[in-house]
Amino acid sequence: MAMNQGFSLNQTQSQKLALTQGMRQSIAMLRLDALDLQDYLQEISLENPLINVKMPMMAPVATSSPSSGESYQIKDTHGSLFAYLLDQVHLTMRKTPLRALVIYLISQLEPSGYLPLSDEEILKQVAVSPIMLLDAKTLLQRLDPPGVGAHDLQECLLLQAENDADAAPAAAEILRDHFQALKDHRWTAIQKKLDLTDQQFATAMNYIQSLSANPGLPYNHTATSYVIPELRVTTRGGKLSLQIIQHNQPQVVFAEETYDQLKQSTDAEVAEYIQDRYTQYQTIVYNIQRRTDTLMMVGRQIVQAQYAFFTQQKKTIAPLLLRDIAQKLQISESTVSRAINDKYIETGFGVFPLKDFFSRYSGGDEGADRSVDQMTDALQKLVAAEDPAAPLSDEQLAAALQAQGYQVARRTVAKYRKEKHIPSSAQRRRNAKLKG
Repeated sequence: MAMNQGFSLNQTQSQKLALTQGMRQSIAMLRLDALDLQDYLQEISLENPLINVKMPMMAPVATSSPSSGESYQIKDTHGSLFAYLLDQVHLTMRKTPLRALVIYLISQLEPSGYLPLSDEEILKQVAVSPIMLLDAKTLLQRLDPPGVGAHDLQECLLLQAENDADAAPAAAEILRDHFQALKDHRWTAIQKKLDLTDQQFATAMNYIQSLSANPGLPYNHTATSYVIPELRVTTRGGKLSLQIIQHNQPQVVFAEETYDQLKQSTDAEVAEYIQDRYTQYQTIVYNIQRRTDTLMMVGRQIVQAQYAFFTQQKKTIAPLLLRDIAQKLQISESTVSRAINDKYIETGFGVFPLKDFFSRYSGGDEGADRSVDQMTDALQKLVAAEDPAAPLSDEQLAAALQAQGYQVARRTVAKYRKEKHIPSSAQRRRNAKLKG
């Protein structure tokens, strides 16, 4: 970012800033898959002589989907910002006109995560009230990554600061009320206007420079990468057991010999440098463990919720939302979303993306115990068992599903029938005649 040029105050990192930077690093590492985490740690090791990265013994594996049973070896990351936001919407919001408007706004986002349309332009395109648009934008801007849905750089940075409980004091005020002065590098004027000490101003400026001007960047790479499972679930003595696959995890090794050599220097700058790098090493180790712990906590909740699937008692998954896990673990939905992003679990019958174990409740009734996945499975079974000469209409399929406890309308049946590539009743009848 251009704003870091010319900033030459004597900066002293406060404990508040260190904690904030550490938390930001923790958030970034949680979102990464095993391969991207390896690359991230290698980049850090190039700048820190105390850190060596031990490469994991990774091997690409075929993966499966609980709903489709299909397998593939590589994952396509094209358009992943849209998919990532859409996953959060489907697993956190009820199917309402407001949710539809949020999805529309997501479809208008640039790859960077910015919303290029003004409110006036949006209101001309969709028939909604200004209040409803404001509500939809608020919901969008609360999604992960922080800063998404902003109209410009100022709003992007301000959203990140205002939604961060650990933001440096005065940072939001600088971004909100003195952004032009910030862009013009009028540091002294800002500091004097806000009556900040050198340390307070340095802390605020360091925090602002740590914010992302391109929140969508980590999601917009079109290369493909191999799937590496990080969790493994096994059955022992009739019980399920969950473990982290350690050999698929990059390991950070402390360069003790280099540390001892540098510690012998009497130069003050060298001493400060080595202490800074040692602190960075400790933070990295802590955040790796935190990532592992969070992944395990979320993984356990998924395995518990989908016990019947993991024990192969059922081939479909139970209803599960991000907030179900967030509420049980007392963490944010964004944290759960980051934890399952591009993470995979290995079982005795395939490797599955963690996000595939989340499914909306059928009929929008969150008090029900049926998922959309279970409903579509029941739909397929009804079609498979029907008389080919007299196939069931969508209305008849809806009635049959309702008799099984699914609150679905005819148009909903038609929607999921098309998603499962099931022909209409008329086409099924014609197909049966051709085969006969």
